[in-house]
Amino acid sequence: MNIDFYNNIGIGVISIGSVLNHYEKLSIAKACLILPFISHQEMLRYLSRKTTKIKSIEKLIADKTSYFSNFNKRYYDALCLTFNSLQYLNDTGYIKFLDGNIFLRKPFEQNNKLGNRANKIFSASKNVAFLLNENTYNLYLNLRVEL
Repeated sequence: MNIDFYNNIGIGVISIGSVLNHYEKLSIAKACLILPFISHQEMLRYLSRKTTKIKSIEKLIADKTSYFSNFNKRYYDALCLTFNSLQYLNDTGYIKFLDGNIFLRKPFEQNNKLGNRANKIFSASKNVAFLLNENTYNLYLNLRVEL
């Protein structure tokens, strides 16, 4: 499988759009954390389960340490795709930027025709959104993203 085509702008748009459905506004810094969560297959599988109940980012990292071993690398690998996806969502009228925040203009709707991976992303979006409720500084610190 070619990883360059596996995480493409379509997956980026679906990932960011589905998580934004759970917010009135989201900082750009937090939006940059969405794809590193979604792009890890095991983490996506775990977060998309109906039985998964996330208590905190600290607990998730402690329970699923192996999911976070390369989070910093995934973060930097996904930055370009994140900004391209945000630009696409902006150009198509789904979002707007204001004062370093992203606002959803219209809901991003789930469509089963998008496929199994998209359905998993929509299912995981609630848990990803919950994780992003944490303070931005604490998220980056706990996820060990090197800035």
